Amino acid sequence: MKQLRAPVQGLALLSLCAVAALTAVRISQAQMRTPMEGYRYTTLPAWRVDLDQAGVDELAALPGVGPSLAAAIVADRQAKGPFKTLTELDRVRGVGPAILQQIKPFVLQSP
Repeated sequence: MKQLRAPVQGLALLSLCAVAALTAVRISQAQMRTPMEGYRYTTLPAWRVDLDQAGVDELAALPGVGPSLAAAIVADRQAKGPFKTLTELDRVRGVGPAILQQIKPFVLQSP
């Protein structure tokens, strides 16, 4: 009976490690897909942010855009309609050439 204890404990430990590894991968994938509060994009994501669909949290994760500017972008979009081009985003108070340049690589642009 004691001889079986070591292999069973080893198997249990191996299973626990596998579950932990899979959980870590799932968490990191979720973080890559959606920005968390306080998170900033620092490298180009595999996807781009759609200015006409993104919510406050996703916009706030863009470089140079914080929660208040993101809320202003969403409010402007709701009041005046979608942005036809990236440069049209400068109609929002607080968005200027510097921010447009910073977010350009992260924004989905219409052809």
